[in-house]
Amino acid sequence: MSKGEAERASRAFAEFRLPPGRHGISPDDVAENQRWRLLGAATEVLAGQGYARTTSTRVCKAAAVSPATFYRHFGNVGECLVAAYWTAAGCVLEIVEESCAEERIGWVERLGVAVARVLRFLAVEPSTAHLLGAESPAGEPAIAAARAEAIERLATHLTTGRALRPGDAPELPAGTERHLVSGAVAIYSDRVAAGEVERLPELAPELAGMLAAPYLRRSAGLAPR
Repeated sequence: MSKGEAERASRAFAEFRLPPGRHGISPDDVAENQRWRLLGAATEVLAGQGYARTTSTRVCKAAAVSPATFYRHFGNVGECLVAAYWTAAGCVLEIVEESCAEERIGWVERLGVAVARVLRFLAVEPSTAHLLGAESPAGEPAIAAARAEAIERLATHLTTGRALRPGDAPELPAGTERHLVSGAVAIYSDRVAAGEVERLPELAPELAGMLAAPYLRRSAGLAPR
């Protein structure tokens, strides 16, 4: 695990706890801390109880905050879950962006590194892995919309592969990248649903190969650089 991945893992939602009593922390920092605790609690309750049992009462209890504090930050549980989803997705996007910016290795290698790093990060964050991998609850269309947007943002990192294809190769259909990422997410989600989060890194070669396949220079027998 890289330094950046370790730092992200150490920022796990549930680890944001304040000591009891007077602590000399500013009100703004306290509020920020409370928000992180609520995000982490919602993530954990969702993973352990399922969407139907993820209530503000359970989230408040897990976060050790009052209902009044909850409603100062979020209008309802759905809003809290969407915020948690985007926070988790933001970590994944950050890992991918860092990996894709590495210019010392070829495009296919960068893609493989990005996939491997994301899976290693999620393997040590079971609740976060569940949040990103679980089926979007029907009662929260905003979560489904957030997932769709996250997939689109991840898909943009594949589009650079189009320039690496040979000139005589047929043009890839519009939406290819979105379908590739959606397929990878589906495979990942199946592993999460099977309760095998710790085995997520095993998927790296399969997912990286699937994502890279449409961009390989088969006619030249070379992988793109």
